[in-house]
Amino acid sequence: MKIAFTIDFEDWYQGMDLPFERWGNIEKRLHIGHYKLLELFQKANVKATYFLLGKTIEDHPKMIGEIINEGHEIGCHTYSHPFIYKLSPEQFRKELQKSKQLINSFGVNYTGFRAPYFSIDSRSLWALDILKSEGFTYDSSIFPGDAKRTGIPGFNPEIQQLSNGLLEFPISTVKVFNFDFGVGGGYFRLLPYTFFKEKMEKILKERHSIFYLHPWELDINQPKVPGINRRIKFTHYVNLFSAEKKVKQLLSDFECTTVSNILEINNQQ
Repeated sequence: MKIAFTIDFEDWYQGMDLPFERWGNIEKRLHIGHYKLLELFQKANVKATYFLLGKTIEDHPKMIGEIINEGHEIGCHTYSHPFIYKLSPEQFRKELQKSKQLINSFGVNYTGFRAPYFSIDSRSLWALDILKSEGFTYDSSIFPGDAKRTGIPGFNPEIQQLSNGLLEFPISTVKVFNFDFGVGGGYFRLLPYTFFKEKMEKILKERHSIFYLHPWELDINQPKVPGINRRIKFTHYVNLFSAEKKVKQLLSDFECTTVSNILEINNQQ
C-alpha cells in the first residue's frame, strides 16, 4: 500500500478564514515553502498531487509552471478558499469554472478536487454532483470523522465510487484520545513522528492512505496574525519548526506517489 502525497497549494494567510478582500495587502511568502517542497520531492524522486488555489495561479504563474514541468499532478482547490457549505450551488460552480479557466492556460486540465477545510460534508453533498457535471473524475474532500468545523463521522474511509460515478478518496484519519486526527497538516506537526509513523503503518496494512501538507508549513518565520480564533491560531502555528524534518523522514520511510497513481492501482486490484 502507498501514500498519496498531496499539497494544498496556498499561501500562509489563505487558509485562516480571513476575508478575501484583505488578501491583497498581506505579505506573499508562498515561494519559501514552494521551493523547499520541490527540492524535497526531487531528492526523494517523488511525484505529488498539488491541489491549486485559483488565486495562486493568478498570482504565481511561474511557480505553477514549475510544478507542472516537474511532473506533479494538478488538482483544483477552488479559486478563493471558501467553506463549500457556505456557498450556493451556483457560487460553487463559478469557483470551479474560474479555476478551470486559469489552469487551462497552462495546457492542462483538472481531474481531481479538494474542498478547502474538507468542507464537503452532510450540508454540502450537492457539491459532488456539480463536480461530476464539471468534468472531475475524483474528489478528496470528505473527512470521515469529526473535524469540528466539518467532517462526516462514520463515512467509509476506503477509496470508493459514489452513486454519481465520481471516485472519492477520503482523508485518512487516526484516533488520538477519542479525537479524529487527519493524516497531515497541523495534526502531523502536533504528533511525535514515531507515533505518527506507527499509526500510518497501521493504516497501510489495510488500505492506501492520503497525506496532506501546505507549503507555508515549511515557512517557520511567517508573520503572526493578531485577533484570529484561538483554535485556528494553534493549529496553524503549532510546531512549524519541526515540519520540514518530519516531511523528509516521511518521504524516506514510506512509498509516496500521486492520487491518480493510487486510484489506478486500486482499480487494478
